[in-house]
Amino acid sequence: MEKRLHKVLTKLGLTCVFANNYLYTKKKKGKIVLIILVYVDNMVVAALESIHVVSFKIAFSNDFDITNLGKLKFMLEIFVTHNYTN
Repeated sequence: MEKRLHKVLTKLGLTCVFANNYLYTKKKKGKIVLIILVYVDNMVVAALESIHVVSFKIAFSNDFDITNLGKLKFMLEIFVTHNYTN
């Protein structure tokens, strides 16, 4: 599964940040526009512009069945807050 996931994420233009295949980023014009964090069978998708998240979810769902669990509230016992100002 890990190799398949890596193949799909790289096909979608993401680059693995570390050799362990848990953190991926997508850049446009040298700036990070999308961050993907993979943990077991969950994935955190983050971006400053929601269009990048929506586009990723649509493209990713062509290869995997996905369930949108909504806005991230916590992960690995870390409480997450959202800041909508740039």
